[in-house]
Order: sequence, then C-alpha cells, then structure tokens
Amino acid sequence: MSAAGDMAEHELLSRLLIVRHGESVAMAEGIVGGPNGCRGLTERGRAQASALRDRFAAGREPAVDVVYTSPLPRARETTEIVLPALGNGSGCGELEVLTHAELEEMRLGPADGMTWEAARERFGFIQPMDQPYAPVVEGGESRAGFRHRVAQALNDIAAAHPGDTVFVGCHGGIASAAMAMAFGIPPSHRGVGVVTAVTSITELELLAFEGRRLWQVRRFNDAAHLAAVEAA
Repeated sequence: MSAAGDMAEHELLSRLLIVRHGESVAMAEGIVGGPNGCRGLTERGRAQASALRDRFAAGREPAVDVVYTSPLPRARETTEIVLPALGNGSGCGELEVLTHAELEEMRLGPADGMTWEAARERFGFIQPMDQPYAPVVEGGESRAGFRHRVAQALNDIAAAHPGDTVFVGCHGGIASAAMAMAFGIPPSHRGVGVVTAVTSITELELLAFEGRRLWQVRRFNDAAHLAAVEAA
C-alpha cells in the first residue's frame, strides 16, 4: 500500500464504521450470547451507546449514509440508540436500519445460552489458534469459517454502497476479523487476536489504486467518548 502522502491518488470506494455494541447482559452474566443467550444491553451499555450517539451528534464523525446491524439484540439496541444522530444532514429523518445476518458474532452452536463456565466444562473449546479450521465447539463455527463469513459480508456491504459511509453495528469479533481481512492475515496466524472496547469505532476504507482494491485501516478501537461514562 502506498505511503500516506500518496493517498490522494487513491479513489475512495466505500467507508465502513465498524462499531462494537455496548456492555450486554450476556457479558455481565457470563453467558454465551448467541441468538438464544443475548438479551440486549445493560443500563451501563445503554449509557455507553448514548455517549457514542452524542459523539456523532456533535458532528465529529463522518456523515453516515447507510446503517447496518447484526441481528443480535445487543448490537441492534446499540445501533438504534445511536441512530438519531446518524445521517447526512439531509433533514429527511432517521435512516433505515438494515439487518445483515452475517454480521452475527462467532456462532458457537449448542453452547449458545449457557454460561461460559458450563460450556467449557461440557464441551471444551478447540483453541482456534492451534486448529483454525476445526469448529471451536462441535456444531459451531471454526475461526477460519468465521473470518471468511465476516470478510464476505463486509465486502458485499461495501460493494452494495459505492461512495457511501456505512455504519456497521456489530461485535468485537467482527472488528477483529475485519482487521485480519484488511491486513491479509491468514487464519492460521497466531498473532491475530485483538480486543476492542465496547462501543468503539474501527474505521476501514476500501480504496481503488492502479486497478487494485485495497482495504485501509484509518483507525482502530476508538472509544474516546467513553471517558465521560467511566467518570460518572
């Protein structure tokens, strides 16, 4: 990829603002939060999402043209709290929220809804760094399969909205997989794991340069707005 000074030569194809949800009930209670286990946000999670909404409302973020969310309640609730502050300033009211099934967090099959402690005791977990192509738990996804699903979803979203800035309400695992995609890191690589703060923003741009499509990471894990919440 070219140095920062050459960025003017790149054509911006799409911008993704990948936003992790706020603190969830599943997180607070130690539950595997798939479709069965996710019960939305805690009060603290809603305060965190509200702080992110205020950040967008202050005009310090790119104007959003399109809004997507994971189908899981914690991501949808976060997205809906931030939604009134999103938009391109057209005065046409709130944007439509588009649900994308493939933005769901890693699917852990029969462990969904159990406590993490009980799930580990009953199923054990394959260490994905050691066996990236094996399901993490029987009936669930592998790390490689999860990364492929996420990369395909993000590329499809970018292709469907050329020239737009897209808000993607989702999960920490999605942000991690997006970083691996942007840097071309294979699922067998051990140094991939990254941790994102709740309601943090990870910004990716899809660029065209000399006949190629390139993902550029503009920022990762930007959660500056949480300072006010943590101080409360």
